Amino acid sequence: MANETLSANIAGLVDDIQAESLMKLQDTAGILDIVRWIDSSGEKGKTVDFPIYGTVTSGDVSEVAEGTDHSTNKQVTNAATSATVAEHVVMANISDLSVMSSTNDLVDEISTLFSSAMRAKLEDDIVGLFGSFTQTVAGAGTTMSADHWYDAIRQIKANSGDLSNLAAVISPKQYYGAKGLRPLISGTTHTGELSESFKNKGFVDMAFGMPVLVSNEINEDVGGFGDAAGAIFLKGAVGLHTKGLMNIEIERNASARAFELVAVGRWKEVELVDDWAVYFLSDVS
Repeated sequence: MANETLSANIAGLVDDIQAESLMKLQDTAGILDIVRWIDSSGEKGKTVDFPIYGTVTSGDVSEVAEGTDHSTNKQVTNAATSATVAEHVVMANISDLSVMSSTNDLVDEISTLFSSAMRAKLEDDIVGLFGSFTQTVAGAGTTMSADHWYDAIRQIKANSGDLSNLAAVISPKQYYGAKGLRPLISGTTHTGELSESFKNKGFVDMAFGMPVLVSNEINEDVGGFGDAAGAIFLKGAVGLHTKGLMNIEIERNASARAFELVAVGRWKEVELVDDWAVYFLSDVS
């Protein structure tokens, strides 16, 4: 009878934990704001195509005399990039004694644990793409400077990138360290509605006209030489396909006198436009 009561209690908590976990994940996963995100929940299939259109430049626009038939055709191409979701799983055993404790604490603690783990894995997968970016600034053994930031911006602008959608993702040492960004922008912290909104989602500042996200998932010892592997890119450079982002299920483990809570995140990250991204490797040793 006691187990039946516990089962009813924990089953009733699953919806609360699911809702709380998703809310915390979406509110704190700032990296979702700087990628091209498609969620296919409720749709058939596990693959989506991100359409990528070829550029149309000033050279494609012709001055034509009045009454003259313009017969030159500019072919607009669509080179789609596919993203097939994969499953990412984390499990927690919730003992019967834990269920007997405060319900509110259980909901808050488990949802925080699950959302934090999923957020970290989501960041880890996205920053794992940085090393594949063709364009680079700084480099191994090179200390970050303002010139590197402007050079990254220049490269993206030269490829017709919309600089209003720029963002940077760097490591803690690349931001807070003696060789990092913070010493470069000391005394220039931005304020305002946009800056405060980004900070609430994990962005620490606006620098060089872009929000800066500090990620613990970035390798700070690339090749064993004390270099950190950040990046500057446009929102359209990286795509993220999710299918519900995260789902939570429960199952009773009687012999362990506990419940298994399993959280499953379904997503796939892909590089979309290499010309709109710059790999920022710099010395943080």
